[in-house]
Amino acid sequence: MGVTGLEAQTVPRQPWTVTAAFTGLRTGGASGIVYGPELAIRRDFGPQWGLELRASLPVLDVDRGTDDGAGAIDLGPTLSFKTERMELGLAAGATAFLVGDGGELVDGGIGGFFAGHATAWFGRNVGGTLGANVRVSGGGGAYPSISAGLAFRF
Repeated sequence: MGVTGLEAQTVPRQPWTVTAAFTGLRTGGASGIVYGPELAIRRDFGPQWGLELRASLPVLDVDRGTDDGAGAIDLGPTLSFKTERMELGLAAGATAFLVGDGGELVDGGIGGFFAGHATAWFGRNVGGTLGANVRVSGGGGAYPSISAGLAFRF
């Protein structure tokens, strides 16, 4: 059928991955945890290394006095270990906190993040993903979050 053994063992090269997830972020504010959407786009530059941009905007909470929620934008390199059906990945880099007057984050500015994810691919292009993230602000506050959603690669 014209396929060598090496070609049959290689994961198809699809350098872009877009993830749409629902996240829960622990904050230092009144409600303690806020929920909302998270969107990420990753470009792979080889079999394992890539660059990811993630926007997290958890704006839903249970406290009436806080309406601004929280927000963060992450940018950093990724290291992924992939098979045809599974992917495990790590990322670290810079994060920018978006803080409003009624927001849930008690400090803002620029900080850093460390993240990990696991994706199970249902088919060639669509999968389910779980992720965990810890963001650290410039003031030393730590904000952990977990997320679950869908991943699309192309």
